[in-house]
Amino acid sequence: MEDYTSPMDQYKDIVILWSLRILLDLKGYTLMDVSYGLYGHERALAAVGLEHLLEKYDEENELTKKKFRKLLLKQAAKYEKKKHTFDDLTVVKNVRKLSVLIDLNPVEQKLLVFGVLMHAIRDLEAICDVLGSISSHSVVGVLAGILAIPPVEVRQALSTDGLLNKTGLLRLDRDEHTNLEYQVRILDEISDVLLDEDQPEIMESLKRFFTLGKQPRLLVKDFEHIQKDYDILFRYLKASSEKGLVGSNVLIYGPPGTGKSELVRTLATDLGCALYEVTTTDGDDDAIMYQGRVDSYQLCQQVLKRKKNTLILFDEIEDVFVRDGSMERFGIRTSTDSKKGWFNMVLEENQIPSIWVSNVISHIDEAILRRFDYVMELKTPPRKTRIKIISDYTKGLKVSEGWIKKISVNEDLAPGLISRAVKVVKELGFTEESEVENSLERVISNTLHAMGYDKNLEKGAPSPISYRPDVLNADYDLVALQEGLQRYGQGRFCLYGPSGTGKSEFARHMSEVLDKPLLVKRASDLLDPYVGVTEKEIKGMFEQALDENALLLLDEADSFLQDRSRARQSWEVTQVNELLTQMERFEGVFICSTNLMDNLDQASLRRFDLKIKFDFLKPEQGWELFQQVITDYNASIDDKELWEKKVRALRGLTPGDFATVVRQSRYAPTHLGAESLLDGLKREIEFKDKGKFKNIGFVVN
Repeated sequence: MEDYTSPMDQYKDIVILWSLRILLDLKGYTLMDVSYGLYGHERALAAVGLEHLLEKYDEENELTKKKFRKLLLKQAAKYEKKKHTFDDLTVVKNVRKLSVLIDLNPVEQKLLVFGVLMHAIRDLEAICDVLGSISSHSVVGVLAGILAIPPVEVRQALSTDGLLNKTGLLRLDRDEHTNLEYQVRILDEISDVLLDEDQPEIMESLKRFFTLGKQPRLLVKDFEHIQKDYDILFRYLKASSEKGLVGSNVLIYGPPGTGKSELVRTLATDLGCALYEVTTTDGDDDAIMYQGRVDSYQLCQQVLKRKKNTLILFDEIEDVFVRDGSMERFGIRTSTDSKKGWFNMVLEENQIPSIWVSNVISHIDEAILRRFDYVMELKTPPRKTRIKIISDYTKGLKVSEGWIKKISVNEDLAPGLISRAVKVVKELGFTEESEVENSLERVISNTLHAMGYDKNLEKGAPSPISYRPDVLNADYDLVALQEGLQRYGQGRFCLYGPSGTGKSEFARHMSEVLDKPLLVKRASDLLDPYVGVTEKEIKGMFEQALDENALLLLDEADSFLQDRSRARQSWEVTQVNELLTQMERFEGVFICSTNLMDNLDQASLRRFDLKIKFDFLKPEQGWELFQQVITDYNASIDDKELWEKKVRALRGLTPGDFATVVRQSRYAPTHLGAESLLDGLKREIEFKDKGKFKNIGFVVN
């Protein structure tokens, strides 16, 4: 039977040589208690090739330290004179291959070989433990003694601006006192690369730290909504790559799924550049901690520094710029002064243009943000682009154009969310259009809910009744307003009055008349418990409307327009001030709607071009809308005069009441008719706030 030979057997001579230096040159043997035999020192003896002494010296056969030293000296003389062929060792050959890429000098190579073997071979680790706790100031001397290298050269090789430290391949932990194993840290998984005997190509092995970027799924035309930013990025990255500019860094941030990584891949393809991506998981698909990923990024920079037309993508950097301590901002650890210098160095010395991608940047110190050459926010695409993306992703699935337009109104519908939902539904095997659409909605809405967004994909869905501007009871000529907006295209309006009187529907109507998408925001979308965040959300609301060329409707505006003289907290004032500042700068159409007018800030109301009251329907308007609904739902009226009398007798009707009754009819056993419509309207009147119109009705003679 063939004897098994461990891959580590090739390192026996070098381990013995280093171990003897540890015990003799560094006086490690003096720290070993051998007065009661060699029990407990099995690994240390194996490390120096003297394991046979275990049988000779036990508790009955005393071994003095003096005698032990003589035995060690005899072994050392043998191994110091021995001709070693360390150049043939796998780790040495692989380190040299790596050195061709990143220019490690001979001292740095020896230090890396030692670090890898110390963490890989238990006998060597055990002999290092003999030295016990070592101060951070003593590490250089210890390594110099083990490797027979002048201390000044070791110190230079391990300096913070040296290649070993910059790449994270090997760096000193610099703890005050700890074992050598913990003082000398190596890059996670680099041992697997450098100890691999069958390594055909070093670059292939390094893909556990960075990989060639994925092919983009989106085209340049899919980013038309950010054309100005795209053009700047394209020109800058092209110049940086061609001229070899040092310290070129771009930061792209925005909500998850908005296509940030896809944008980078599309840019690289458009530029004709090779894109390398820093990995986020290790060989076991476990997440890599932030320091390991930064080390991988720096290694990637050094390996690729000679490659022309190359970009690096460092994705998911949320945990990279972190605080040293436990303090947090918005639940995210933030960076402190102690690491700013190091981060600045990382951002100033890279030779390959790098694009950093994050979902949030609120935790990154402003001093670090300023180091990026270009900072860009990538928001959810505007509705026009969302429709196109949904159409592209759902090719091959049975979905209707109407369904695509319906769900596209949800402004949180990011490309990544759509693509993943399509991936799931394609595997379900559904062939019916309704099954496919319902499944897509289910997958998307569940994810939106998990992300903290509104899971209702139909928000902003059309009213179930025909829109009739002529039956809205407003104190301003809405037709004239519509014509004026078509001519001028800009304005600020406050619509107020009871709930259901048609304020929001008028905004929807105007968006269609002006051929603009409608952006609806409510208090729940903007209010945040953290001071200052609501103001940012308000500003972002106007920016989004501007980006999408949308008509902006702020529903429940009373939450932000309360009388400032009654404010109890400073933030109550700053929120109103921010809203007023942004609405004055806004060059589009901005509509506020509110059910409460009495408590609003009068100074704020003066900023609106028009304040329009929407009131309960007049009797003749109620009758007109009643007939419209009957016609829309194919019902009939047998005696118009009688029914008109019945409807005109109702007070407190709103268009919203008609819409509610129509929705209720979906659950009735019979189709909607004049009788059921009238009964439903009566019920809605009875439920009005404070019973103001309760029991108002009529009696037919």
